Amino acid sequence: MSIIRILPDDISNRIAAGEVIERPASVVKELMENSIDAGASSISVKIENAGKRLIMVTDDGSGMDSDDALLCFEPHATSKIKQIDDIDNIKTMGFRGEAMPSIASVSRLKMKTRKKSSMEGLEVNIEGGRFISAEPVGCAPGTEIAVQNLFFNTPARRKFLKTDNTEEKHIIDMFCSIALAHPLISFNLILNGTKILSSSKENDLTSRIKTFYGKTLKDALIPLSFSKSDIFVEGYIARHGYTRKSRKEQRVYINSRPIESQAVYRGIKNGYDSLVMKGTFPPVFLMIEMPPSKVDFNVHPAKREVRFREPGLLVNVIEEAIKKTVRESHTPTIAMSGNIPFAGIISGAEISYTPEQNIQRELPIQNSERDTLINQEKTELLPEIKPEITIPDDIINACTQNECKSAPAQFNSPQFEKFEAETDSSKAQLPAKEDTEAIRVLAFLDETYILGVNDSGLVIIDQHAAHERILFEKFLKNAEADSPNSQKLLIPVTLELSKSEFQFLKRNLKEFRALGFDVEPFGSNTVIISAFPSELKCNEISESFAEILHIIIENGKKPNINKSEIAKAACKKAVKAHDKLSIKEAESLIQQMNNCILPYSCPHGRPTIISISYKELEKRFGRI
Repeated sequence: MSIIRILPDDISNRIAAGEVIERPASVVKELMENSIDAGASSISVKIENAGKRLIMVTDDGSGMDSDDALLCFEPHATSKIKQIDDIDNIKTMGFRGEAMPSIASVSRLKMKTRKKSSMEGLEVNIEGGRFISAEPVGCAPGTEIAVQNLFFNTPARRKFLKTDNTEEKHIIDMFCSIALAHPLISFNLILNGTKILSSSKENDLTSRIKTFYGKTLKDALIPLSFSKSDIFVEGYIARHGYTRKSRKEQRVYINSRPIESQAVYRGIKNGYDSLVMKGTFPPVFLMIEMPPSKVDFNVHPAKREVRFREPGLLVNVIEEAIKKTVRESHTPTIAMSGNIPFAGIISGAEISYTPEQNIQRELPIQNSERDTLINQEKTELLPEIKPEITIPDDIINACTQNECKSAPAQFNSPQFEKFEAETDSSKAQLPAKEDTEAIRVLAFLDETYILGVNDSGLVIIDQHAAHERILFEKFLKNAEADSPNSQKLLIPVTLELSKSEFQFLKRNLKEFRALGFDVEPFGSNTVIISAFPSELKCNEISESFAEILHIIIENGKKPNINKSEIAKAACKKAVKAHDKLSIKEAESLIQQMNNCILPYSCPHGRPTIISISYKELEKRFGRI
């Protein structure tokens, strides 16, 4: 007796749905792509209860007649492919014929559709893949599909969905990703009765980037246009120095289809080369057009993965396009003359800067004067701007004799706390529970590690990890205080966020305020910051807050976070490896470590300090 059986349609459809429909955002994707293929000029998406209660997509496309309206729910029924050769020449968003039967098999689905040439439309009802009814109905030309009670008949799948906030975030990201590539179509997203995204028909991609990701990101982009070997690359890339902590804002489209590809990411990385620090990613919006025969979208049912016939060629084209654009982009010259002060020290200086220069000049300040500056109430690291400076001799003399004796502006930001004058500056304290020993700072290794000695032996401190621990405990202590230690801004700062970031922040305002951020929603996707934690730099508040928010969203698994997670993200503003510290700053760092509750590791668990005893050194050198 045969043990192999052909699965019934309802079972096979549910299995197929597991590959195509992973979460509510997958339904949004499939239905929006069908609307685009139908030639719609307007698409509206309505979501309730994170898509678990309702996902409704309405378009004004071509619609379907009664025969096609019923046939579209059959497995592998599609209008996009007629013969086998069409697979190598796919120009539509959908083509597999799996989306509609997969969605219908795990939901209660109602579809109304009407062709413009018809007087009436058809309403089709399907429940769990089982046909219920098909009746004539009066409706507007186009198609409206309402997906209700998603995964009602597959409780295991519904159980594994994330929280409503997380699923809503995925829906917003998917909506923006698809809408971005089609500026000639107007889109609307309504979430629980509130319209949170609306974009009209636009000829310019930058207008849609501004709508979805904010003016700050839009202004940081430069246009790109390049073609080679039947591959056309257009879009926008971030100017030099504008980066993110993840690839979230690296949007790449092949023939108007959003894709993820290591070959493309490699081309982007190679294009920026050394202009981008390790672990950071410049935002890019690339629209790549290439012959359909050179790319295979038929790799995965959800069409997430693609394969290229010549991946090396694509990498080279993208690399060359980015390098050419960055090289030819206009970089304005910064000029300062007359009585404009330079960093509060020098007036009358002339400064010119170009990206190709890599010149560092020491300002004419004597060592004793520099030590005086560093020991002001609050100090910070000098920014590495790498300018070429031309300073008249009379200004140099005036600077060294007079002006340098008062603290300049760049030392007034709280990178390190005050180093008490009565403390022996030649020694700092190693934080230890039983026997606190004095550390004498000797030097720096690779501008990353502080090298010192004490009575026990050699001490090595990771300056970034140590400063992270210091800031982390300060942030948490600030959060536990009745009134957070904040600095008020004379002029509040406005910050434009992406739609998903704005929704996330609104849900976590309480936690941010507890740490000292006085932040309020101010418009559709803008916030206003009136105060900030005293540990952060005033002149970097917008950048700091945006980076903290971005890190939390990317690393956090929950849509709602706590003070500890914000504090960890805020610690990313600590001094970095290869930041230059003075001996005084290193000693101050060690002093502040001594006041930490848990000084021996950073908030992420990495060690801050390593000790190598004299006995261990003698053993290594064969003395004992």
